[in-house]
Amino acid sequence: MKNIFLTFVVITTSTLSCSAQENPPKINTPTKTNYSYEVIVDSLDIPWGMSFIDENDLLVTEKNGILYRVKDGVKKKVRGLPPVYLRGQGGLLDIAVSPNYKKTREIYFTMSSEVDTFNDIFLSNNSISDEDLTNNSLIKRGVEIIREEYPYIFTETLNDFIETFKDELKNGYDPIEKFQLFLDVNYKPDIKDENDLKAISELNSQIKKIELSNDKSLNKEEKKLKNKLRSIQKKYSFLPQSGRRKSKGGNTALYISTLEGLELKNTRMIYKGDFNTKKGQHWGSRIVFDQNNHLYFTIGDRGNRDVNPQDVSRDGGKVYRLNLDGSIPKDNPFITKENARKAIYSYGHRNPQGMVFDKRTKKIWANEHGPRGGDEINIIKRGKNYGWPIITYGINYSGTMITDKTKMDGMEQPLYFWVPSIAPSGMAFSTSNIYPKWKNSLFVGSLKFEYLERLEIKNEKVIKREKVLESIGRVRNVKEGPDGYLYVAVEGKGILKIKPY
Repeated sequence: MKNIFLTFVVITTSTLSCSAQENPPKINTPTKTNYSYEVIVDSLDIPWGMSFIDENDLLVTEKNGILYRVKDGVKKKVRGLPPVYLRGQGGLLDIAVSPNYKKTREIYFTMSSEVDTFNDIFLSNNSISDEDLTNNSLIKRGVEIIREEYPYIFTETLNDFIETFKDELKNGYDPIEKFQLFLDVNYKPDIKDENDLKAISELNSQIKKIELSNDKSLNKEEKKLKNKLRSIQKKYSFLPQSGRRKSKGGNTALYISTLEGLELKNTRMIYKGDFNTKKGQHWGSRIVFDQNNHLYFTIGDRGNRDVNPQDVSRDGGKVYRLNLDGSIPKDNPFITKENARKAIYSYGHRNPQGMVFDKRTKKIWANEHGPRGGDEINIIKRGKNYGWPIITYGINYSGTMITDKTKMDGMEQPLYFWVPSIAPSGMAFSTSNIYPKWKNSLFVGSLKFEYLERLEIKNEKVIKREKVLESIGRVRNVKEGPDGYLYVAVEGKGILKIKPY
């Protein structure tokens, strides 16, 4: 079953592709390289976050809910994590060692949590409802369309979808488009036929070649191949990716804990996004610190783009700023705004999964997943609106327009945007002299195209892009270690150390 699931992930990544003209500068693939890599932590499925205690002591999170401490090359599990809510893209996410770790032994981590509410606000939009949703005419029609398209779908899966996307169905969104998104994020096809598995692999290979070519003349062929993929999936029922259906919704939470050997103690939640939802996408989440020991972290829009990102009274689609003890800085931009979430530092984001503090400029940089096209790099500024979904350089996964606006007064422009989407993950600056030609370059992982991307930046403008570790696998994170080396987290491989020669 594990192999089936991995195959499906590749399929859905391809399904959400963008065959468009590449946004300049065009990425370069070096013909010669002067580096290799060493696997320093192996046997990791989805290594989401990593943070160094020192050169020989590393903390690594796995999305499935395991925290490892790797000391002198030996990997051991850490006890004491709170319950992790596994759903879709959610799970155990980022981890960061406190700037005061030597004194306090404190660490911070983000994860998906089922806690109903942490911030004591009125939950007018609970994720669990007693209403009879099937009495709504639009929901009834949506169910009929889905049943025709997916005849073998479990009733439980369909009910789970209705509860999760009830608002979209009531508002007339395309039920097939939303149902396919729901399946891609939360469920996997129960495929046992070897011929179908082989066909899936071959179709995926053909689609990927078209994606990498960015040849618009192949758009019709790409669509035809994707339809073939869906036709295979429609022959099967779907199983929850976590192994069982979850009865509650969740949102992203930030915790602080004391690390004593291989055990977490005095663990407490210091922030959580409210308005739980059973949607499986866009949890964020990264953690960084600035020079004044403020903590920044992100929560994605949680699949509710039309409400969360532009509303500062709600969580989701935001970058937050706290003090190390979890209190809110008195100079946060919305501290005096009525009904606003006081921890918000910037808003109008989609799904920021990369963030880094630039020690040279003292600025916070973040990347975020766009829809189809329009992944972004932004420099995060106090109180600013980054536009999602009012302005974007991307389109819906189905190919339809989200908006015809890419610019608007009062909304920030990205420093750079990717077309086609690379599905950016962790990011880091290389500041040491270990890689002389890479010094001060920005590195970003690509989940979709399975490489580490190096970007040269001058005057806050990207002037060169280059592939590093091409075809290495889905790059989930990248960090500069205390020793100045770059460390890369790759799904299914582990943590890699890039070594020049």
